Amino acid sequence: MKLELHYAPRACSLVPFITLTEAGASFEVVNVNMARREHLEPAFLKVNPKHKVPVLSMNGELLTENVAIQIWIARNFPQARLMPLAPAQEIKAIAFLAWCASGIHPALTPNAHPMQYCDVPGTEESVRRVAQKKLRENYRVAEDALNGKEWFFDHFTAADAYFFWCFRRGLQFNIELDEFVNCIAHGERMKERPSVQLALEYEARTLELFARAP
Repeated sequence: MKLELHYAPRACSLVPFITLTEAGASFEVVNVNMARREHLEPAFLKVNPKHKVPVLSMNGELLTENVAIQIWIARNFPQARLMPLAPAQEIKAIAFLAWCASGIHPALTPNAHPMQYCDVPGTEESVRRVAQKKLRENYRVAEDALNGKEWFFDHFTAADAYFFWCFRRGLQFNIELDEFVNCIAHGERMKERPSVQLALEYEARTLELFARAP
């Protein structure tokens, strides 16, 4: 099967990059330069009219939305154990992925694009402040869930990959997050995984490539 991941650096497409690598899947990466608004061009809108990454192409069949992509990867590469095996725990892991997508992620985006949430001039910092309050509430839930644990479930799963991106993105906005010691430690454990190291190296190379583009 030919797999292609439509990917943009710093975006949540980092998550399937990590989990596909964990799964040992052979996949190609299609870079999307969102800073140059390539995600709004007709060619990409044919791929995903929602103008977002990630998009996973499986022999040309397209799948969007990170939660669905993570479930697809886990089910097609069961040897990677990207979801808990016990049905009750698997459902909880899916709920966790949905929380990352619908709870944490929406509180991150206003930090980068506050004018998409309020177009009144001079309100940018207010939008960011409200978003960061919600972000900290979500991080507190994760902080408590990680108390005394290495991973959110009995072993590394896609839930860890998704939360890693969610917390790392907050740090990239220079939000003060020192209070979340368990989340920070989780991030450091993630960085020890070869899949994450490969993903971060690819991200750095892609950002450098985009910076050199005319």
